[in-house]
Parts: sequence; C-alpha cells; structure tokens
Amino acid sequence: MKIVLAVLVLVLAGCGEAASPVAQPPAASTTATSSAPAGPKMPKVVEMRLADARELLEAQGYRVAQEDGTGQQRPILEPLNWVVVSQLPEADAAAPSGTQVQLKVRKPTDTSVSQEPPVKGAVPNVVCLDLQKAQDTLQAAGFYLLGSEDATGQGRQRLVDRNWVVVSQSEAAGSKPDPKTKIVLGAVKFGEPTGASGCKS
Repeated sequence: MKIVLAVLVLVLAGCGEAASPVAQPPAASTTATSSAPAGPKMPKVVEMRLADARELLEAQGYRVAQEDGTGQQRPILEPLNWVVVSQLPEADAAAPSGTQVQLKVRKPTDTSVSQEPPVKGAVPNVVCLDLQKAQDTLQAAGFYLLGSEDATGQGRQRLVDRNWVVVSQSEAAGSKPDPKTKIVLGAVKFGEPTGASGCKS
C-alpha cells in the first residue's frame, strides 16, 4: 500500500512540473495605410496680371521667364500691363521649388478690337487700344493732328503711351472729318476703371 501511494505522489508531482503554454499576443500589423505626402503643385496663374503671377510664383520658390504671347517680341517693361495667357508647367502639375515657369503674356488690349487695316480718310475705332497703338492706327488712316487727355480728370501726363488704354475718341469711328481735324483721345492707365467703354484693362 505504501509503495502504491509513493508511486501516485511521484506521478502527481511530475504532472505539476509540466509547463503550460503561454498565449502570445497577436503580432502587430506592419502594413501602414498612410501614404507619403504629395509634392508641391504648380499654382494656376493664367488670367492673372503678370505682376501678381510673378509675385505668387517667386514666393513659392519658382523661377519665372516670360515672353510676348503674340509673337511680336515686344519688351515687357511694366508687368501690370500684361496678362498671363499660358503657363508651363501647367496648373496642378508636380513642380518642386526651383522649377522654371515659362509664361506667355498679352496686353488686355491685344484682342479688344479688330485688327483690320485702317481705311484712308475714315476714322478707325481705336477705343480699347493702348495709346501708342491708337495713335499709330489713326496716322495710318491719314489723321496726324492728335491729342490725348487723362480721362479720369486728374490731368496726369502720359509719359509712356503704351501704359495707357484709350477709353474715348473725339471723332466717331467710321466718320470722315477733314484730315486736319484734331482728334483727342481719352485714356486711363492699365488696371484703372474704363467706364462705359467696355475695355478690359
């Protein structure tokens, strides 16, 4: 009987020494769902004044080059007088800081009126042209006695005619006055209100 009890004790002790498996926590997922941040994108500057477009682009670290989009290779002296008509890279394209942006620009008056050649002896419509081009057009039609005035009534001098847009003319388009008649053009600076002329300045 003692031998049986001893054997039973040994068996129970052996069972108690067996190590029970320890449950391991589930492994953390290593697949991340977050994507890398997108790079900088080119802002849209088409239809903006060149001065504003340049300020925006340069503030974001881009280099700017511009050219006359009409192909006339006119010098771009006053950025406020020009409007962006195309850009490369285009808006929303990926473009890191330092990228050169090529802008093509026009004056608001470039497409305002017909570019038909003037008829000799008939007053052409020069409203919405820049003052220099308006004078050239009138002279091509045979009118050389020309004057201009600040249409805002401030009496400012027109030092650079290309910086002004014509909003009125003293002789109606299509009329045929004496060639010695003085034609006075009312003008405002680009970017100023053009009143009832309908010009985009």
